[in-house]
Amino acid sequence: MSLFSTKSNSSVEVLSKILADSYVLLLKTQNIHWNIEGSKFRSIHLMTEEHYNNLFDAIDCIAERIRMVGAKAPATFAEFAKLASFDEKVDTDNQNEMLNALLSSHEAIRVDIISGIKKLEDSDDFGTIGAIDVLNSRLAFHDKVVWMLKSTLKK
Repeated sequence: MSLFSTKSNSSVEVLSKILADSYVLLLKTQNIHWNIEGSKFRSIHLMTEEHYNNLFDAIDCIAERIRMVGAKAPATFAEFAKLASFDEKVDTDNQNEMLNALLSSHEAIRVDIISGIKKLEDSDDFGTIGAIDVLNSRLAFHDKVVWMLKSTLKK
């Protein structure tokens, strides 16, 4: 039983997209964490571990909010693939190309979060509007990761 008698479609749509993006990004980040090799191995390995731990915690929070508004959280690879703005693939062994793949995914999720925040500002789902704080913190996380990845890639 949800806390609400009707679900807010815009809230479910926004949160489901961010959930899918976050889950796919978690997979991509773990792929790089496990498979990175080269001169930056240690720093990238540690950085990606911090990132996927952060993403894992966020995924749970976002999925629980979807349940609170009365919808079922997407929870399959097929649903995530359909909703996400990017895929989990990393088709390279080159560490800079791996980081660029992460960078483009973090930039894409930023766009989706900003779009979602704008949509939710006009909704009547006040609990999820409060969850904009969650989305703002997600945005801050991805802003920081974009900066870190760009700094790591800088020659």
